[in-house]
Amino acid sequence: MAGQAWVMDLGTPLRLGGTHYLTAVSVGRDPDDETVWDCPVCGGHGYADEWHLVASVRDTATSRTATYRYCDDACLRGWLRTAV
Repeated sequence: MAGQAWVMDLGTPLRLGGTHYLTAVSVGRDPDDETVWDCPVCGGHGYADEWHLVASVRDTATSRTATYRYCDDACLRGWLRTAV
């Protein structure tokens, strides 16, 4: 995450299902990244220069990590409720 960010790496990754694990949650801004993005939960919009939440998800089958940006904590919590 570029710019200002606070990252919390999970000591024990949270299994989301299959080979996917939540490994970290970040809070910050991405002033050097995309300007506008869609929230994967509500379809609302987020803006890189505003504070937002980012979940890092690792796929142990492919060793790839994906990041998902959420517009607020309610959307992240909703996503976690459906994922676990």
